[in-house]
This record gives sequence, structure tokens and C-alpha cells, in this order.
Amino acid sequence: MRASVCALVCMLSVCSALICPDGGMCDEGNTCCWTPSGGYGCCPLPNAECCSDHLHCCQEGTLCDMEHGTCVNKTHTLEWVMRVATKQTSLPQAVVCPDQESECPDGTTCCQLPDGTWGCCPMPNAVCCEDKQHCCPENTTCDLTHSKCLSAMLGSTPLLRKFPALLKGGQRAAKEMSVKFPDSNDVTCQDKVSTCPDDSTCCKLANGSYGCCPMPNAVCCNDYVHCCPEGTTCDLAHGSCDLTNEPVCDPSEGTCADPVDLPHSVPLVKKVPAFQRPSQPANQKCDPSFSCPQDDTCCRMASGSWGCCPLPQAVCCEDHLHCCPHDTLCNMAAGTCDGVRSTVPWVSKTPAVALVSENERCDETSACPAGTTCCKDKSGTWTCCLLPRAVCCEDQEHCCPQGYKCDVAHESCEHTSLPSMPWVRKQSALSVESAPQYGHKCDDQTSCPRGSTCCYMAKFGKWGCCPLPQAVCCGDGDHCCPSGYTCDKEKPVCVKGELQTPWFRTQPAMIRGSEVTHGLGDVKCDDTTSCAAGTTCCRLKTGKWGCCPLAQAVCCEDHEHCCPQGYTCDLQSGTCIKPSPAHTAALVLVHALSDHDEDEARCDATRRCSKSQTCCRISDAEWACCPFQQAVCCKDMKHCCPKGYTCDPENRCTKASPLTWWDNSL
Repeated sequence: MRASVCALVCMLSVCSALICPDGGMCDEGNTCCWTPSGGYGCCPLPNAECCSDHLHCCQEGTLCDMEHGTCVNKTHTLEWVMRVATKQTSLPQAVVCPDQESECPDGTTCCQLPDGTWGCCPMPNAVCCEDKQHCCPENTTCDLTHSKCLSAMLGSTPLLRKFPALLKGGQRAAKEMSVKFPDSNDVTCQDKVSTCPDDSTCCKLANGSYGCCPMPNAVCCNDYVHCCPEGTTCDLAHGSCDLTNEPVCDPSEGTCADPVDLPHSVPLVKKVPAFQRPSQPANQKCDPSFSCPQDDTCCRMASGSWGCCPLPQAVCCEDHLHCCPHDTLCNMAAGTCDGVRSTVPWVSKTPAVALVSENERCDETSACPAGTTCCKDKSGTWTCCLLPRAVCCEDQEHCCPQGYKCDVAHESCEHTSLPSMPWVRKQSALSVESAPQYGHKCDDQTSCPRGSTCCYMAKFGKWGCCPLPQAVCCGDGDHCCPSGYTCDKEKPVCVKGELQTPWFRTQPAMIRGSEVTHGLGDVKCDDTTSCAAGTTCCRLKTGKWGCCPLAQAVCCEDHEHCCPQGYTCDLQSGTCIKPSPAHTAALVLVHALSDHDEDEARCDATRRCSKSQTCCRISDAEWACCPFQQAVCCKDMKHCCPKGYTCDPENRCTKASPLTWWDNSL
């Protein structure tokens, strides 16, 4: 994890040293790397990647391979580098902030943070930016739009992030932004009440409670404050961890090895307080139908259902899969939660718990099924929108999901930050006295399961059930298509614009009074569970069986959705894709660059391609030309594909035919 703040102290435009946020100093060309004790160490590399073991670092543009102890990228594998301790600046003097209570290290500048407390910009006489999160060097201006510091003489440099100041006496003036909560992989301490994060060690504190040493199998020092890596001993007199000459043994593996690869001594590490296990919390409601444990946060899942983030007052991420601690931001590209001082891994949500299902009463005589919304139609009677807590549209015929607005002109549901979607037609409400326990009535004698559609099978002269809600019944009476699609009369497919999907076969409807636990044509999931004929058993996240309303379907890896046979699930876009040979094109090797094209597209300051081509990297420092305009550059750095296609691992270009996927249902 790269340190979130570091800066060169520049005097008269001559940079002499690197001052870390804790006041320690690294040599010019080094990088400050944060340590779990709250301090910093020096990596003898510029703009380095700080490794998570808090002992090593890697070159810029590489990642730490913790398993093999190397630095890797797509083309190179290098040895990682050992960090060294920072040097203390001579005659350090604290900078007292305007509140006269907070202070910053010498050579830094006090700047106010968004919460009103004071932070430190890691350079003298700095410019504090208006967002109260960043700062710039002296004689520059903040360009928050482009995240730059602008100077007429020096050009532009990246914005710097502030860190919390200290209260006089050494206490933090602002709370830590890196928050960790108990997880299933946490280490339980001996008191059976406290827990520490995975890959850390429980150590007793002076008050008898437990703290966490941020390394596995650590040595707890006798001062009840510090700890050392495995294979070292605590040297409290010199404030260091010294190597032993004894081999380090792993009883579980039955092996012994030489002492860990450390210098002769490293600084002591300070422990942090352990977490207390929550004691049987009560549930909190997300809506009338779902709830999450206390201290969790309700967040919407990608399917639209509720999920539980195991953090209080959490931030729900835009991918609808993850969440972050309070007062942090979701970094979708890096998969982390970014705070003022540090970055932590994001957290995956879990499905919310369904409460006891009850019909929603519209008035004393009308009701709608649980999970739907009462809306009035033009005649003033009640109808049911098949969405929970929905928005009833002004035309009094349609409705939209919660958080959306009805666009009557375009017959769609609009959201400020999400794609628009077709609106939903309402259905008639139920009489309170006659609310049925079965699904949809086709006539007085026959019905279909909830979530399906009645279609009349003319060939047999009876009703059939299409395993799709609000489906389109095809003219032959044997097949049906999803809502919004039309039946192709010449081919057995459902068509929606350029999209095509195989049509679905209707199944005989159920005659009232003949309901059985398992129908003759049902698909058995196991000895106790089955799905209706023409559907597919798929495991849900809970481990229970769900029914995909498609025959021989593909169950998606998220355990929430499914796709037709022959398609694959695209979890990122929420669609079903089927590579079509008619859309494929052979991959084209990128060509060598020409340095003298007249009509050209610039790749960088020295490299260019023809305007009918696209620049693609073939290494971190080299470019090549793809013979397509606005092409897709493949990850192998050898091939490219036309616009609208994706790179296939088998060296082909595929144009996907996307379909909206289906939800599994119990």
C-alpha cells in the first residue's frame, strides 16, 4: 500500500530531502512507507510501491509478490528492496496551528480538514486547497478539476493529501480513517472476547486488555506496548528488534528455515487496540420486508434486493457488491476504501434477511402482494406495481423503482446516476378476502405459478404457463418471449432490436385443486427440493436452491442470476452474452511504428500512428499501430480488435450479443 502522503521539501526550487508525515526524513529519491505503528520508513526508490509486510518495497510500476518475495509487472520480475528507518530532522520544532491546540511537524503547514479539525500539509508555506483535503507547494495554485498544482514556472504537479495533526502532547486531533471491523478470518485472543485482524498477533497491553501486533506469529515485548517480527527478540533498551541465530520452525509444516530475511535490527512495532466481539445485536430494518444485524448498514445489491454491509454508517459502493467504512470513499479502480490518512480493502456485502411476508394493504378492501406497491389508476381504483416502495407515475398506468423518476414522454424510468430503464405496467389489486395463495389465475379452473405468465395453447385447447413474468405469448401457443421482445415468425427466437434469444416453451397450467408438492415434469434439485418443468435448479448465496425460469440454463457465479443455454454470464455488465461466429474477425498483429506519417494520430511526444489507426502499447515504453480506428487494444500487448468487439483469449475478436439476465427465484 503506497503511503498516501509524502512530499519533497523544496527550498528555492532545490529539493534536498523527503519529509514523511510523522516528521521523519528520507533521502532524496526515496519514498515514505507507512508502518502499522503509525510511523514511516524509507524505501530507497522513487515513487515506490510499499509492500504489505511493512518491511519491503518495489519499483514504481510493479506490484509486490508477497509469496515469492519479488516485484512483478506484465514483463519483468525484480527482487524487492528492504526498507530502512527514517532519520530525525535536526532541531525539530512543532508548527502550532491556529486553534492553538493542534500542531504539525517542522517543515509542514497547518491546513483545516473537512470536519473542522486541523491537518498537516507535508511542505513548508504550502497552499491549502478549497476542498480541505489537498494542498500544493508555495507559489502554486490548486487545480481541483484536474487534481494538479499549477505553477507558471514549474508547470503542474500532483495534488498532495494532508494528514491529521497532533494535539499538544501527542494525541491525534482527528480520528484514524482506516477502520477495520471483526471478520470471520480474525484471530480470537485468549480472553475469547477480543479479536485481531487476520495475519496479526494478539498481545497483552499494560491494562490487561489485548492489543494487535500487525504481523503473524509476532513476539510480544515485555513492555506491553511493542512487538517484533517472528524470529527476532525485543531490544527495549535500543528500541529495536534483533535477529536471533536460531532457525524459525513451522510445526504445522514440519519444517525449519533460516531466520527471516531482515537486517541485523529493525525498529520496534507499536501494537494497536484489539476489537471487541459484538454481543447478540438486534436487527435493523432495511424496509418492511428485509433487515440487517445491528451495526450493519443496508445497501442495495446489483439485483436490486437488499444486502448487509458489516460496518456501521457505511458507504455503499457503486458496483452494488462492496462497501466502505464511514468517512471513506470507494475506489472502484483499485478495489479499496480511501480515507484521509490511508487506504483499506473494501468489504463484500451479504444478502439481507427476509422478514415474514405480509400483503400490503391499500385500504380496508384492497391489498397488494408483499414486495409490491399500491398505486391508483385513472378510475381511482387500486392497482399493484410489481416493485417494492415504487414510484407511481403520473399517467396512473405505470410505475418505476424506488429512487427513479417517471419520464412519461419517453415511457421510461430515469435516475441521476444510473442508466434509464423501461417502466413497469401495474396490475389489478387483490380483494383482501380473496387474496390467493397460488400464482396467476388463467381462468376459473386453471392457474400458473407466481412469476410466470398464462398463455393459451391453441393446439391443445388449454392454458399453458410461460416461465417468465409479463411475458409475450407467441402465436403458435407453444412458445413465449421475455417482456419487451417480439416472437420471430420465421425463426424460433425472441427479438428486441438487434438482440436475439431463443424463445421459451410454455408448460401446461395447473388445474385448481390438483396441486402437488412435485409435478411429474418438475426438475429435482435434491431429494427435498424441485423446480417447475422448463426451469433450472441454481444454488443461491444462502446455499439453498433457487429456480431459474429457463430450461438447461447457465447459473451465474454470483448465485443470483442465470442465462440461457449457450450464453455466458457477464457479471460486470449484468448481461448474458453469446459469442456469434457471424460477428467474429481475426485478430490483427500490431504493426511497427512509422516516425514520418503525414496524417497521424499522436501516441506520445515522439510516437504516432496514421489517423486511420489506433495507438496500442506493446510494452511499458513502446507503442505500435493497430489498423482499426478507435480500436480495442488487447491485454496481451500483441493484438487488437475493431471498435465494439472484445479480445478473446483464443486470439479472436468477438462481438457479444448481450441479453439482460434473469433472477433466480425460490
